[in-house]
Parts: sequence; C-alpha cells; structure tokens
Amino acid sequence: MILLILLEGCKEKYVVQVNTPALGYLVVEGFININGNTDIMLTRSSGLDTPRLIPEPGAAVDIQMLGGASYFLTEGFGGHYSVDSLNLDPSQQYRLHIQTANGKEYISDYSVVKITPPIDSVNWTGTSNSVTGNQINIFVTTHDVQTQPGYYQWQYEETWKYYAKYGSVLEYQNGPIILRPDSDLIYTCWNSDLSTVINIANTEKLSSNVIYQYPLIQIPYNTSDKLISRYSVLVKQYALTRDWYEWNQKIKKNTEQLGSIFDAQPSETGGNIHCVTDPGENVIGFVGCTTETGKRIFIDHSEIPRGPIYSGYDYCVPDTVGLSQEDIDLHFEGGILIPITYAYINGFLVGIQSSTIDCVDCRVKGGTTVKPSFWR
Repeated sequence: MILLILLEGCKEKYVVQVNTPALGYLVVEGFININGNTDIMLTRSSGLDTPRLIPEPGAAVDIQMLGGASYFLTEGFGGHYSVDSLNLDPSQQYRLHIQTANGKEYISDYSVVKITPPIDSVNWTGTSNSVTGNQINIFVTTHDVQTQPGYYQWQYEETWKYYAKYGSVLEYQNGPIILRPDSDLIYTCWNSDLSTVINIANTEKLSSNVIYQYPLIQIPYNTSDKLISRYSVLVKQYALTRDWYEWNQKIKKNTEQLGSIFDAQPSETGGNIHCVTDPGENVIGFVGCTTETGKRIFIDHSEIPRGPIYSGYDYCVPDTVGLSQEDIDLHFEGGILIPITYAYINGFLVGIQSSTIDCVDCRVKGGTTVKPSFWR
C-alpha cells in the first residue's frame, strides 16, 4: 500500500503548450488533375481540445501554368473548390494559387506532371483467422515500364447494397394504414464510404517498377455489413513525384502510426505551399500534378467463403398491433414503430405486424434507396 501511494505521488500532470494562430493554420487538400476533375478542399486547423472541420469560404482559387494561362476553380460546399474536365498540357508545370477572404495570398511550388499508368488488376481473396475471423482482402497491382522507381498512392470509393431486417408493405398516414407505394419502399438501400487512410507504395528497392498485390482493403465479416448482399469498390490510382510521396509518408506516420513506444515520433510535415503575404506563416498541404486512373470491381455475397456476416439487426424483433384505431395511433403516431404487414392466424386477420424504424427503414443506417447509376 505504501509503495502504491508513493508511486501515485510521483505522477505529475503535463500540459502541452501548443502555439497556434487564432484562426488556425490553412490546410490545403487535393491535387491538380490535368485530364479530369480537380477538387481542392480548404479548411482551418482546430485545437487539440476541440477537433472539428472548419471550412475556408470565400477564397479565390486558380491553377497557374508556368509562364502561361490560369484556370479558375468554382467554390462549392464545405470548403471545396473545383473545376471539371481540364485538359492541360502534360509537358508544362503548374501550381495552385489561393487568395483567401481576409486578403492573404498563398501559392504552391510549380510541379511537373506525373502520368499515372493504368491499374493492371484489382482482385480479392477470402481468409479465415482464429483471432479476427473471416475477412475479405482486396489487392491492387500495377506497373509502369516508362519509369523507375515509381511512387504511387491509392484512394477508393466503396458502395454496398444491403437490406433492412423486415420489408414493409404498409404505411401509416396519420390515421389509416395503407399499402406502401413502390416509390416509398424502404427495404433495399445502397451505402457508400470513402477511403480515410493513406495508401502509398514505391519501387525504390525493386528491380522494376511493379507493385504486385498491394493490400488495399480488409473487410471483416464480424464488424461490417458491407458483404450482406453485393459490394463494389472503385480504386483510384495516382503516380506521385518523390517529394510528394515523402510528404504523404510523413503525414501517414504522424496520423496513423503513433501510439506505441515502437512507433515513429511526430515530425514537421512541411509541404510545398507558402504564404506570400506572410512568409513566416505555416501552411499545411502539398499540391502536386498528376493524372488519375481507376478500376471497379463487384463482389457478390454468393462468391465469398461461408460465414456469419454482421448485419446490425440482431436485436430486431417483430410485434403485433391490434386493429383498433386507438391501438394503431398509439403505436405508429410517433414514428418509432413502422407497420410491416398484416398478421393472420388460421386465415383470420388479427392485427398488424410492426417493428422499430431502425429494423424496417434501411435509410436509418445512412444509406439511400436510390440505385447508383453504375450499379449492375
């Protein structure tokens, strides 16, 4: 007991002193896509005690060619600035120019254009592990005979089809129970998600510029509903310059590889964006120039190895509501319970089967009943 008291007395709270500007640092995310859509996101960094996304509105953003023309981006929602269908000369150099609403001016260094090779394949395998259980592993393979070494980054967009626990064919309309029209069916949904980690690789230590079976995505059976019915992923590939790659590497280490005594220590990220009006101001971001290639695959539930798939509906149970108007109003007026179908016993109508909204309406899990245009 005495030893524990002494150890507790040795603890001393340490408060980190972090000096940041009142408005936060300008954060610039995105790249110049010379043959497609360019989307640049401008935000402000927030304090460690209250992390949040702070968009930077009202800025004038344009792409400048070395000794040439400028191409202006249009402001959208949430700090996004974009321009569609660019067709820039790949032999030129380009930079990003920003003027914020408070009059400050920022520029990135001029960058050469990297031409991204096509993706050779996106494929998957199923594995079983005694600790983590069954999961799907998705890999990407690419190569480029024109250059060596190669520096690559991948992003992806996931989309999956799923169902609610119960299919509702009835609808409560402030009193009466009616048949639910086809336009209001809420049983089948599609959900989507974007990659949030930095996926990068290089061929510096290889004899040729080939990335083979880079492990891109892992989808566990027991924590994800993405494999309930049909899953699709669009993989996007980008060729990077070496300094662009090294900047991403620093960001990855600072955000994804910290937490244990064996991980790398945080480091200054730097970047290639500078404040012209205040050269001493720190700016977070790196804007390079490249092209984008992509490949989409689909995975059906029937293709994957057998095993229990997480659905999130384990707690769902149906209930039966009486046919009196008083019972109907009492159960369905608040919108928490949703009518499913009529309940019969020995051929006689005895009530209305129902369940909670999160078991009947697939949209509660964040999806939409609108089928994506690319879905097949």
